[in-house]
Amino acid sequence: MEDPPPQEEDFTSLPISERLAHKNWKARVSAYNALIKTFGNTASDTDPAFKPYVNNADLLKKFATDANAVAQEKGVECLVALVKFAGETAAKTRETVLPALVDKCLGSTRAGTKTQAIELSMQYVEVENGGAGVAADLLVGLGAKQPKAIAGCVLALKELVRAFGVQAVPSPPILKALPKIFAHSDKTVRAEGSTLAITLYQYIGPGIEPWLADLKPVQVKELKDAFEALEKEGKGHKSLKPDRMTRAQSREVVVIDEAEVIEEEEDIAPPDPLAFAEPEDIVSKLPASFHTNLKSSKWKERKEALDDLLAIFAKFPRIKDASELSELTRTLATCIAKDANINCVMLAANAIEGLAKGMMSSFAKYREAVIPLMLERLKERKANVTDAIGAALDAVFNTTTLADVVPDLEAALKSKNPQVKEGTMKFLGRALASSKTPIPPAQVKPLAETLALLLEDSFEGARNEAATCFGTLMKMVGERPLNATMESIADLRKSKIKEAFEKATVKCKAGGPAPTKAPAAAPPKKAATKLPPKEEETPAPKKPAVTSKPPPKPVAKKPAAVPAAAASSAKKPAAGGAAGKSSGKATSSAAAANLDAVKYKHSSEEAEALAADLIPPSVMTGLNDANWKARLTALEEMTTWLETEVESLDAEVIVRALAKKGWNEKNFQVTLSLLIPNASAN
Repeated sequence: MEDPPPQEEDFTSLPISERLAHKNWKARVSAYNALIKTFGNTASDTDPAFKPYVNNADLLKKFATDANAVAQEKGVECLVALVKFAGETAAKTRETVLPALVDKCLGSTRAGTKTQAIELSMQYVEVENGGAGVAADLLVGLGAKQPKAIAGCVLALKELVRAFGVQAVPSPPILKALPKIFAHSDKTVRAEGSTLAITLYQYIGPGIEPWLADLKPVQVKELKDAFEALEKEGKGHKSLKPDRMTRAQSREVVVIDEAEVIEEEEDIAPPDPLAFAEPEDIVSKLPASFHTNLKSSKWKERKEALDDLLAIFAKFPRIKDASELSELTRTLATCIAKDANINCVMLAANAIEGLAKGMMSSFAKYREAVIPLMLERLKERKANVTDAIGAALDAVFNTTTLADVVPDLEAALKSKNPQVKEGTMKFLGRALASSKTPIPPAQVKPLAETLALLLEDSFEGARNEAATCFGTLMKMVGERPLNATMESIADLRKSKIKEAFEKATVKCKAGGPAPTKAPAAAPPKKAATKLPPKEEETPAPKKPAVTSKPPPKPVAKKPAAVPAAAASSAKKPAAGGAAGKSSGKATSSAAAANLDAVKYKHSSEEAEALAADLIPPSVMTGLNDANWKARLTALEEMTTWLETEVESLDAEVIVRALAKKGWNEKNFQVTLSLLIPNASAN
């Protein structure tokens, strides 16, 4: 009888530090897997789990140079997880890790290792907020002895350019390396060089041609044929757009998106008329029998008192704060929770709603006294009752913050009554969606864990609402802080959460306000992020053959567009030398006088007529549109039109037409885009 196969050794009982240094490659793989899981479950870039690794780049280098091929692949995957989740704090490890990656991984025969190595390179571009350092390390790899390592470096360079564009990954150093790549004896290296050149062409267009001067004529012809074929297929110059962003670019996009949402809400939302109303003292207007009737044992008398109260609210919707309202509020909340007559319950809920709306933020101090009592009555099965209580809860929430309300829900979320749990989560979902302030980080995990338990509730309504709340919470705080909780949730429930996440809308996101702390640095960066890459950004190599080429015509026209008076005034400070300080005011006034003296070639009527003939009607219509997005689209269309027609256009006509339409523009994105056609026209 054969002996059973020996049982595999379990390394999970060993500390991770011991497993990483273990002689058995399976122990190291176990450590890498554990770290991947740990890094993925961290709630933020500053999690303490990263510190032992981001501060020990030499240890990380060993991950990439693991002697076992299987362990090496898992080690590089672990590095990807570290840089991805540790973010910009991991950027400092690039100088040590990437050269090892170039040396040992990009030439690997294992496809998985090579794929993970390229992904790690991209992660470093993201966290370094630029690809200059990564590209420099990859270019060093072009001197490797093994052709497969060189081909891997060229492939990585191509992927970086394709994913991030030539703004994030500077093209001149890569362009300088093209002759070396195409001169290599290995055909795989040259083939990867061709794909790199094609990718560069899709971004910079004809600007690549001067850099091909040192290639063999047959190679130049093949590349130009490939470029022409791409143009015919519509995949040529400017067809490629970056599909990844650096961390800084991502933050800018978040700021811009939030600014757009705020702007749209300001445009759409009408002002609250209650904000302009004069607060009234309603205590003095209550009938003498009000308090007696409100506490009467007869439901009709209680109803009569509540009707009288609602009539006062209808007449005086803006309510002045008074100490007597504290007792009234508590009585109304008790009526909602305890009254046997559902008519009185609904009227009391309407009264709480009216008080909260009328007192506005002054009502917030009563929140803790009324919310638990109202949640308790959500056990009522009649929809008209729960709807009235729900409206009252929403009105109370609008007077306070999400951070204050969440603790008030704990008891109701653990209630034995399924209707109470369902109704409480409906209220929580509305609160998450409408809150103008994000939930504090300290409350995220406890709330997520509570919702995770409710996802397994025996009552279907509670399960569905838990998924909705979880998805809305995820929309607010992002997926990452919830990863650890999501891991313990069944796949079926996860799909429900993801579905709710896709449908959810929120008015604020956790971490959103942080980037706005540095508004001074944002404006110039926004322009750089939005503008498409231009050929002029890639300088031509300094060679006689290139300098003999005539410069582009639009550039040659620029000096002629500057008035002589303005040019002379610009020279004066240089001629003044040390005397410039004493004559500063005179120079400024002279410059202003010169600006005032500028003459137009056309009268206003002529300029308007010429603009109507020159500029496409669709552009002019779009510029007059009330929707800022339509105006932005029109400017983008105009920029494209100018690039093809710039040599034959009258700059004055274009600039004056845009000035008339755009100098009063209120939307900052449209204003930034407005500068691009003006620069092209000049």
